[in-house]
Amino acid sequence: MISDWIYNSPTWLWGTILVTLIAGGACVGLAIFHRAVHVEFRRAHNELAGFIVAAISVTYAVLLASIAVATWESFSHAEQIVDLEADYVGSIYRDTQGLPPDAGANIRNDARQYIRAVIDDEWPLQQAGKTPDQAWEPLRRLHTAVVTLQPVNPGEAVIQAELLRTLNELYRARTSRLSAAEGHVPEVIWWILCFGGAVVIGFTYLFGFDDFRMHLVMTAAVAISLALVVVLIVALDWPFRGEVSVSPGAFVKTQQSWADLSFGKTK
Repeated sequence: MISDWIYNSPTWLWGTILVTLIAGGACVGLAIFHRAVHVEFRRAHNELAGFIVAAISVTYAVLLASIAVATWESFSHAEQIVDLEADYVGSIYRDTQGLPPDAGANIRNDARQYIRAVIDDEWPLQQAGKTPDQAWEPLRRLHTAVVTLQPVNPGEAVIQAELLRTLNELYRARTSRLSAAEGHVPEVIWWILCFGGAVVIGFTYLFGFDDFRMHLVMTAAVAISLALVVVLIVALDWPFRGEVSVSPGAFVKTQQSWADLSFGKTK
């Protein structure tokens, strides 16, 4: 599929190809239109064409900007979700310090397995556009270990309550991450973007220039400007796919932070 090739290739490569195709197509279309419609006829309507192009361009620019902002906000939200999920796992791991050694060790072991499953198993699947489920099993074991704790003093009861609260937040963060991995711009919006871009570029053909080369430059500039925004939207469309994507760095940092905890060191 084209989408697989795009997100498996460097952004500069497919971005350059996309911009070149859009700008080249716009210039070819202008050359054909220039031969079909006499320049003197178009020049006589330059003023009216300018008003219409301005109105259409503003409408399309607002639409394009709204979609670009929405995709950027979705991307940023996905980053925040990943940070929160990693923080919740780290908090559960650290809070076990006040538990009995065996109970605390079991919970920490499940937390380590959860982190490893997310980094090693789930992230590659997310980058391929698939919905992973490998970390559900260690998360369920973690849940069981927490809810079956038998506090023997008020301090352990407080720790268990805090672990349960954090665990519920972890569930919510994980579900949000999986939802973000599936979310992208609907197909109908892509059709509207393509049609609107074609209309905006097509209206630049209606101007009559004394120098056809200047007309080509103007049309190419408009096409390139629109294409660059489209490249941005495509790059951010799937938050966990492609070269521009959310990394598992937050989980790696959480995993590394455990090395400094004496009670969490493994042999």
